[in-house]
Amino acid sequence: MIGLAFCGVGYLGLVAPQALLGPVGIEWSALGNSAQNELTATYGGMHAALGLFFLIAAFVPTIRLGALLAAATFMMGLVMGRVVSLVRDGIPGPMPLALILVELMGVLITLGAVLKRHAPVPAAAAPAPSPVGSPPPPL
Repeated sequence: MIGLAFCGVGYLGLVAPQALLGPVGIEWSALGNSAQNELTATYGGMHAALGLFFLIAAFVPTIRLGALLAAATFMMGLVMGRVVSLVRDGIPGPMPLALILVELMGVLITLGAVLKRHAPVPAAAAPAPSPVGSPPPPL
């Protein structure tokens, strides 16, 4: 699920950046080439590559834990950056506020998946010994 979301952001960042950035008040055509390049690399290339990695990890168990931890860490960074901006810059519009919640849910979901996959397995209860002289239990 997270892989698809990242691929979607990456796709928009590469082919339709105004559709991606317009809702948060960034006017693509008003940006200089350097700013456009930076946003395309970050929202397009980086998100698409991470999304592809997360999708591959869904089918390759040997890299799944690393992908879950990478996704959780990346989204924790997004949440942290948004909180810093909220404190420093003031309350943003509705889209960034909604993204804080979505990204925080992503952190919780991925960390929950890590904990579920790597929780200690409870030891199986050993059968009680049979009293001396009693017949063995049926198979």
